Amino acid sequence: MEMKSSAYLVRITRIYQYRPDNVRLGAVFVNPVAGAHRIEILTTQNKLNIDPKIGQQWKILKEQNFSIRQQQVSTGGYVDVWRFMEPKLKCVMPDNGVGFVTFLSTEKAFEGIGKVSAQMLWTEFRSKIFEILECDRYAPYQGDKSINNFQAVREVLLNDKAVHGLWNGYKEYSNLKHSTQLVEWEIEAPIQRQLFRIADQDAIEFLNQNPYRLFSLGMRFSKVDAIAQKYFGINRNSEIRLVAIIEHALRLWSDEGNTLAEWQDIEPRIWELLDQDKNLVKRASELDGDIIGFVRKGNKYFVSGNYIFEKTIAKRFRKLNDLQQNWQSNLEEAFESSKPHNFQLEEAQEKAVRTALLSSIFVLTGGAGTGKTFTTKLIVDSYKKMGFTIYPVALSGKAARRLQQSIGIESKTIAKLLRETNLDENNAVLLVDEASMLDAYTMWRLVTLFSDNTRIFLVGDPYQLPPINAGFILKDVIKSGLINHVELEVVKRQRKESSVPGYSNAIRHGVVPELLNTADITFQESTGDIIQDAVAAYSEYDSAMIVAATNDTVRNVNIMLQGMVNSDGTELDLTDMPVNKGSYDFKEGDPVVITLTCYKNDVQNGTLGVIKSALATDDYACIVELEDIDEKGNKRLLEVSWQLFEYIDLAYCLTLHKLQGSQAQNVIVLLERSLLLDRSWLYTAVTRAENRVHIIGKESDFRYGVKKQGAVDTRKTALAEMLKIAN
Repeated sequence: MEMKSSAYLVRITRIYQYRPDNVRLGAVFVNPVAGAHRIEILTTQNKLNIDPKIGQQWKILKEQNFSIRQQQVSTGGYVDVWRFMEPKLKCVMPDNGVGFVTFLSTEKAFEGIGKVSAQMLWTEFRSKIFEILECDRYAPYQGDKSINNFQAVREVLLNDKAVHGLWNGYKEYSNLKHSTQLVEWEIEAPIQRQLFRIADQDAIEFLNQNPYRLFSLGMRFSKVDAIAQKYFGINRNSEIRLVAIIEHALRLWSDEGNTLAEWQDIEPRIWELLDQDKNLVKRASELDGDIIGFVRKGNKYFVSGNYIFEKTIAKRFRKLNDLQQNWQSNLEEAFESSKPHNFQLEEAQEKAVRTALLSSIFVLTGGAGTGKTFTTKLIVDSYKKMGFTIYPVALSGKAARRLQQSIGIESKTIAKLLRETNLDENNAVLLVDEASMLDAYTMWRLVTLFSDNTRIFLVGDPYQLPPINAGFILKDVIKSGLINHVELEVVKRQRKESSVPGYSNAIRHGVVPELLNTADITFQESTGDIIQDAVAAYSEYDSAMIVAATNDTVRNVNIMLQGMVNSDGTELDLTDMPVNKGSYDFKEGDPVVITLTCYKNDVQNGTLGVIKSALATDDYACIVELEDIDEKGNKRLLEVSWQLFEYIDLAYCLTLHKLQGSQAQNVIVLLERSLLLDRSWLYTAVTRAENRVHIIGKESDFRYGVKKQGAVDTRKTALAEMLKIAN
């Protein structure tokens, strides 16, 4: 069946799914066709000019790929179900009374306006209301210039809050006319939002000046490059394009964790992007950067953002470092009164506490079991007795909870703290645990959140895996030699006979342990089927966590273990549910990991739990018992919404990055010859175990990993040098 009309107007009634590659919307026709009907729209985010919301009016343009089927309804009879497959869509302002009233009364952006007040507005102004809203609210009203627009609307709504809500709500949609143009230029909705946030009404001119600005907003370079040449007439030899190509090469380098590049680091990518054109490569090498694209300092190149982040951090750290004080009686009193009775501190621990109290910025490091937690608590207690407010944070939710239990102060994830307003307290200490995971951007956000005089206390192990994102704050601070730093080396946490600390310490220094098998560590030569080996080893422990380097191995182990451990679990039935979940089949009793930070549900990326109920409803997919402990000491139950369900994975086996910041009684480590296998990966994996380590793989791969320098040693960053020269 072919659609004869060039366009249909529809109103969004339900959002089933909204992901980049999977958008499923429910709608009805604004001007109903004959008979009862329902509309399903299946598309992708890049075909939408704005985020869809219930009540919005959309136009389906020149659509031919659709089908109609009849569906019986519970009340009796049938409805026609229209299904549109990847139509061309655009959100439009309603141009009729019914649409207008529905739009304003259902859209939360229009605060204070209900169905009655929306109807009154349409009755009074009809479509001229849009002309009014396009103008300043205090500009003269065209219908009566003795009053302004605000007053004209208020005479109808009789409420200042509703009038302001009308203009504020409309502002969100005022860029629709620009949005249509941007859709024609193939610019996706998420990029549009950022563009409007920066340029607002000047968005079109902003791009006309330099379309490669889209790349800085997060669009793929290849697509930006194609758009620039297709719609903006940019020549492939243009300097604007060459600058953008250098920025692209730098961003690829930054994606590997580096904040600093030399020309030889990015040159191979430049050659590739410029199709091996010798003359263009030479021109590119002679270009200076700009703050929009990249920064160049001699032969050193930076993504502009990374340069600003590290420069700001260096200045703040240097300033704090200059605020050191002399030892005074109040410090001694705070220290002595915080020490446990009749407890003898190690020399390094006492030095750490005294140095921390004297310093406005201080770093405490140490490997597994060296007493970092105890020493941290002693420092925190001393600070509290001196009248300081402590802000303890960690990158992961698990690490934050462990920190809170150890020091007795409410601890937050960094992400949660950053949602708060600026903290201008001068008598405050920012404590960051697991600081090895701090990247440049996160540290920059933290130092700009607090006042210049807020003390900073970093705790971590610089030999663990570096941050996922660019930068390596902890390593650079130590490397600079400028910031006060104490390393704890005497193992205290584990029982004295534990061999884990010595084993991990050898790996850390690039030395293969003398004995691969010890009392606490099992090294098992793989049979060649490492997944079957992992499944067999898992059955030897009451409780164990498996870590692997690659996503393929993680997935395969999860499927195998689910079949072995939880074959009889009640399966989650996704039939007719608003989701396409292709990764796993889920059952009651399955351990799962949440892979998204969601403040609404108070969960972090990496939060673990167990599916307690696989009975899906229209509102949620399943109920998960989280590892979190609430204020009453009970594990928290979470109704996993359909949106959040897309970010649930099985957790019999995890990648190491998901486990970093956490520990398990027993850890099974799967060795595979991959790009990730190096000494920092091995060291981090081994130190995740509180009790036993079980390594499965080939001895040759183990030796390879121990000898291979990790990103800890090879990552290129600038903070250490910036600290030495910061003004």
